[in-house]
Amino acid sequence: MGFSPPRFTPLQSDYIEANHDRAHGQHGSWLPAFGALLLILSTLVVGVAFVFGTVVSVGSVGVRKIAFGPKQGLLERSLAPGFHWTIPGYSTIYEVPQTVQVVDFDRDLHNVPTSFGSLDVPTTDGTTVDIDVSVLYRFYPGQGSDKGRRHGGPAELLNNVGPTNRQWSKYISQVADNELKRALGSLSTVDFYDPAARDARVLAAESSLAEQLAPLGIKVESILLRRYTYREEIDQAIFKKNLQELESAYNRVAGDFAEAQRDVNKVEAEGNVSIQNLDKQGASEVEKIRSEGDLYRRAKIADGELLVAQARAAVDKQRNEVLSRAGSDVYVALQLAQILSTLKGGVVASSDPYDVESWVKRLLGPEAKARFDSAEVSDAK
Repeated sequence: MGFSPPRFTPLQSDYIEANHDRAHGQHGSWLPAFGALLLILSTLVVGVAFVFGTVVSVGSVGVRKIAFGPKQGLLERSLAPGFHWTIPGYSTIYEVPQTVQVVDFDRDLHNVPTSFGSLDVPTTDGTTVDIDVSVLYRFYPGQGSDKGRRHGGPAELLNNVGPTNRQWSKYISQVADNELKRALGSLSTVDFYDPAARDARVLAAESSLAEQLAPLGIKVESILLRRYTYREEIDQAIFKKNLQELESAYNRVAGDFAEAQRDVNKVEAEGNVSIQNLDKQGASEVEKIRSEGDLYRRAKIADGELLVAQARAAVDKQRNEVLSRAGSDVYVALQLAQILSTLKGGVVASSDPYDVESWVKRLLGPEAKARFDSAEVSDAK
């Protein structure tokens, strides 16, 4: 058997349709009412939140201030970014940024409208230097210690300086102005050209500024010296002073060079004199040694000639002694025979080659002849 829907009479059908339309109309009128109620509640919540709450922006911390009651004043505990309840007339929340802030000392007020103008720093020698400098800083999120230095938080900042950024930058500019002028004012005009001396004084100003601002909850990140200039008359004075110093240094070096040159010339002259004296002394020594050598040579030659003469005299004496003795004629004859045997050719006239006595007399001369005659007489006796 199949299912078949119920059958209604025409009267019943009209009644059912009428009830269905009535129910559908009631349901359609409820939705707009619910939407309106939700809108009212949302507006009420937003209004309450606006009146009784504050949103702390990202990159900032909040500081709650109680107007009256047991906790009157600024609370030390900082509020993180986000929504926080407040009661109008009783509590207020101030925001303190945590990003890096800048205080500018710049002469270009048109392009840097927040600048406090350049710093006029007097130097030790009475001149003035115009300085453009930037101070970078941030605010501590709460009390604590940083690198051994105690520092305050946002509550100390608001209590001692004020709640607005203008008050903060103005106060920091005043302290920075005093510290920078005090530190850089210890330099002379020429010292500004020395990077080591200039940077040392900037670091001293940065350290002193950080020491003063830390109790107020302000952290000094850095001081940047961007530009320094001298006025035209100061530039001319510096140029003349530098020129005088350079001329003085040149004259001093020239004097030292002249003195050194004099010393060199003196040493050279003394060296030349010493060389000449040594040359003369050497030549004198050579002459002396040569004279002594010649004298020694002559003495030795004389001694030799004397010895030769003495030897010849001894020979002649011995020869005379030999010739004066008996039998010497035989010796002479033998010698003559050797001489005559060497003769070749020629004629010996009026002489007997074997007449030794005659040859002896002829060869030895009258003296030998007389001696020979005396020898014959003695032999005859």
